[in-house]
Amino acid sequence: MIRRLLPLTMGTLFTLACAALMPPTALPTLVPTPTSSTTPEPTASPLPSPSSTPLPPPWLTVYPTFVYEPTLWPTPTAPSALDCTLNWQSPGNGVKYHPRDFFTVGWKVTNTGSATWSPGSVELTYVGGSKLYLSPSVQLKTGVPRGQAVILNAEMRAPRKLDRYTTYWSLRQGTTYFCNLALTIYVEE
Repeated sequence: MIRRLLPLTMGTLFTLACAALMPPTALPTLVPTPTSSTTPEPTASPLPSPSSTPLPPPWLTVYPTFVYEPTLWPTPTAPSALDCTLNWQSPGNGVKYHPRDFFTVGWKVTNTGSATWSPGSVELTYVGGSKLYLSPSVQLKTGVPRGQAVILNAEMRAPRKLDRYTTYWSLRQGTTYFCNLALTIYVEE
Protein backbone atom coordinates (compact mmCIF):
# COMPACT_ATOMS: atom_id res chain seq x y z
CA MET A 1 0.00 0.00 0.00
CA ILE A 2 2.78 2.45 0.91
CA ARG A 3 4.68 1.69 -2.31
CA ARG A 4 1.65 2.58 -4.39
CA LEU A 5 1.41 6.06 -2.74
CA LEU A 6 5.07 6.96 -3.19
CA PRO A 7 5.09 7.31 -7.00
CA LEU A 8 2.37 10.01 -6.90
CA THR A 9 3.37 12.95 -9.02
CA MET A 10 2.99 16.59 -8.07
CA GLY A 11 0.13 16.83 -10.55
CA THR A 12 -1.72 14.02 -8.81
CA LEU A 13 -1.15 15.62 -5.40
CA PHE A 14 -2.38 18.94 -6.74
CA THR A 15 -5.50 17.29 -8.16
CA LEU A 16 -6.20 15.59 -4.82
CA ALA A 17 -5.72 18.86 -2.92
CA CYS A 18 -8.05 20.73 -5.31
CA ALA A 19 -10.67 18.01 -4.97
CA ALA A 20 -10.50 18.35 -1.20
CA LEU A 21 -11.16 22.08 -1.52
CA MET A 22 -14.22 21.65 -3.74
CA PRO A 23 -17.53 22.21 -1.96
CA PRO A 24 -19.93 19.29 -1.76
CA THR A 25 -22.60 19.14 -4.45
CA ALA A 26 -26.25 19.40 -3.58
CA LEU A 27 -28.12 16.14 -3.04
CA PRO A 28 -31.56 15.74 -4.56
CA THR A 29 -34.54 16.20 -2.29
CA LEU A 30 -36.05 12.87 -1.29
CA VAL A 31 -39.78 12.61 -1.83
CA PRO A 32 -41.68 10.20 0.43
CA THR A 33 -43.54 7.37 -1.23
CA PRO A 34 -47.26 7.15 -0.53
CA THR A 35 -48.05 4.71 2.26
CA SER A 36 -51.04 3.93 4.36
CA SER A 37 -49.31 5.44 7.40
CA THR A 38 -50.77 8.70 8.70
CA THR A 39 -47.38 9.95 9.93
CA PRO A 40 -45.59 11.91 7.20
CA GLU A 41 -42.00 10.93 6.56
CA PRO A 42 -39.36 13.67 6.67
CA THR A 43 -37.74 14.98 3.51
CA ALA A 44 -34.00 15.44 3.23
CA SER A 45 -32.69 18.99 2.87
CA PRO A 46 -30.12 19.73 0.18
CA LEU A 47 -26.56 20.53 1.19
CA PRO A 48 -25.34 24.12 0.82
CA SER A 49 -25.16 25.36 -2.73
CA PRO A 50 -21.83 25.26 -4.59
CA SER A 51 -21.70 29.06 -4.40
CA SER A 52 -21.16 28.97 -0.64
CA THR A 53 -17.64 29.36 0.73
CA PRO A 54 -15.71 26.08 0.51
CA LEU A 55 -14.26 24.63 3.68
CA PRO A 56 -10.52 23.93 3.86
CA PRO A 57 -9.44 20.28 3.68
CA PRO A 58 -9.20 18.54 7.06
CA TRP A 59 -5.39 18.38 6.89
CA LEU A 60 -5.09 22.15 6.47
CA THR A 61 -5.32 24.20 9.66
CA VAL A 62 -6.41 27.79 9.08
CA TYR A 63 -5.60 30.34 11.75
CA PRO A 64 -7.35 33.73 11.70
CA THR A 65 -5.17 36.82 11.67
CA PHE A 66 -5.85 39.26 14.46
CA VAL A 67 -4.39 42.72 14.84
CA TYR A 68 -4.49 43.68 18.50
CA GLU A 69 -4.46 47.35 19.31
CA PRO A 70 -4.85 47.94 23.03
CA THR A 71 -7.34 50.57 24.08
CA LEU A 72 -5.33 52.98 26.16
CA TRP A 73 -7.87 55.77 26.33
CA PRO A 74 -9.91 56.03 29.50
CA THR A 75 -13.61 56.43 28.80
CA PRO A 76 -14.76 60.03 29.27
CA THR A 77 -17.61 60.43 31.70
CA ALA A 78 -19.01 63.68 30.30
CA PRO A 79 -18.29 63.85 26.56
CA SER A 80 -20.74 66.67 25.91
CA ALA A 81 -19.15 68.97 28.51
CA LEU A 82 -15.51 68.08 27.74
CA ASP A 83 -14.61 67.39 24.12
CA CYS A 84 -12.17 68.57 21.45
CA THR A 85 -11.18 68.46 17.80
CA LEU A 86 -7.55 68.01 16.74
CA ASN A 87 -6.60 70.72 14.20
CA TRP A 88 -2.96 69.77 13.63
CA GLN A 89 0.05 68.08 15.18
CA SER A 90 3.73 68.91 14.88
CA PRO A 91 5.82 66.90 14.30
CA GLY A 92 3.56 64.58 12.35
CA ASN A 93 3.51 60.83 12.88
CA GLY A 94 6.44 58.91 11.43
CA VAL A 95 9.14 61.53 12.01
CA LYS A 96 12.65 60.11 12.45
CA TYR A 97 14.96 61.10 15.30
CA HIS A 98 18.46 60.07 16.33
CA PRO A 99 18.87 58.28 19.67
CA ARG A 100 18.54 60.64 22.65
CA ASP A 101 17.41 63.66 20.54
CA PHE A 102 15.29 66.24 22.37
CA PHE A 103 12.13 67.51 20.65
CA THR A 104 8.81 69.21 21.37
CA VAL A 105 5.48 67.86 20.18
CA GLY A 106 2.60 70.31 19.70
CA TRP A 107 -1.08 69.57 19.23
CA LYS A 108 -3.48 72.36 18.28
CA VAL A 109 -6.95 71.48 19.56
CA THR A 110 -10.29 73.28 19.61
CA ASN A 111 -12.63 73.06 22.60
CA THR A 112 -15.84 71.56 21.17
CA GLY A 113 -17.41 70.76 24.55
CA SER A 114 -19.75 73.00 26.52
CA ALA A 115 -17.36 73.62 29.45
CA THR A 116 -14.43 76.05 29.55
CA TRP A 117 -11.03 74.44 30.13
CA SER A 118 -9.55 76.24 33.14
CA PRO A 119 -5.78 76.43 33.78
CA GLY A 120 -5.98 75.06 37.32
CA SER A 121 -8.32 72.17 36.54
CA VAL A 122 -7.43 70.87 33.05
CA GLU A 123 -4.01 69.48 32.13
CA LEU A 124 -2.34 67.55 29.30
CA THR A 125 -1.41 64.11 30.70
CA TYR A 126 0.57 61.09 29.51
CA VAL A 127 -1.77 58.05 29.54
CA GLY A 128 0.23 55.20 27.98
CA GLY A 129 2.58 53.85 25.37
CA SER A 130 6.23 54.84 25.17
CA LYS A 131 7.48 57.12 27.95
CA LEU A 132 9.14 59.75 25.76
CA TYR A 133 8.17 62.68 27.99
CA LEU A 134 10.39 64.85 30.15
CA SER A 135 7.34 65.60 32.34
CA PRO A 136 4.21 63.37 32.41
CA SER A 137 1.80 66.31 32.64
CA VAL A 138 1.59 69.87 31.34
CA GLN A 139 -0.67 72.53 32.86
CA LEU A 140 -2.77 74.82 30.66
CA LYS A 141 -1.49 78.40 30.73
CA THR A 142 -4.81 80.07 29.82
CA GLY A 143 -8.50 79.26 29.92
CA VAL A 144 -10.02 77.83 26.72
CA PRO A 145 -13.74 78.60 26.24
CA ARG A 146 -16.00 76.67 23.86
CA GLY A 147 -15.00 77.22 20.21
CA GLN A 148 -11.49 78.49 21.04
CA ALA A 149 -8.25 76.71 20.12
CA VAL A 150 -5.06 76.16 22.09
CA ILE A 151 -1.66 74.67 21.28
CA LEU A 152 -0.60 71.97 23.75
CA ASN A 153 3.17 71.34 23.92
CA ALA A 154 5.07 68.49 25.57
CA GLU A 155 8.86 68.22 25.80
CA MET A 156 10.18 64.78 24.83
CA ARG A 157 13.36 62.82 24.23
CA ALA A 158 13.93 59.95 21.78
CA PRO A 159 15.04 56.66 23.38
CA ARG A 160 18.49 55.11 22.79
CA LYS A 161 17.22 51.93 21.12
CA LEU A 162 16.50 52.05 17.37
CA ASP A 163 12.79 51.25 17.00
CA ARG A 164 9.27 52.62 16.50
CA TYR A 165 7.66 54.38 19.49
CA THR A 166 4.11 55.62 20.12
CA THR A 167 3.13 57.79 23.07
CA TYR A 168 -0.49 58.48 24.11
CA TRP A 169 -1.71 61.66 25.80
CA SER A 170 -5.05 63.12 26.84
CA LEU A 171 -6.51 66.19 28.46
CA ARG A 172 -7.68 65.46 32.00
CA GLN A 173 -10.03 67.24 34.36
CA GLY A 174 -10.07 65.42 37.71
CA THR A 175 -10.74 61.77 36.82
CA THR A 176 -12.26 62.59 33.42
CA TYR A 177 -10.01 62.06 30.38
CA PHE A 178 -10.93 63.61 27.03
CA CYS A 179 -9.26 64.84 23.85
CA ASN A 180 -7.09 61.78 23.10
CA LEU A 181 -3.79 62.51 21.33
CA ALA A 182 -0.94 60.33 20.09
CA LEU A 183 2.48 60.60 18.43
CA THR A 184 4.50 57.89 16.66
CA ILE A 185 8.21 58.40 15.97
CA TYR A 186 11.08 56.29 14.65
CA VAL A 187 14.54 56.26 16.21
CA GLU A 188 17.22 55.68 13.59
CA GLU A 189 20.92 56.37 13.16
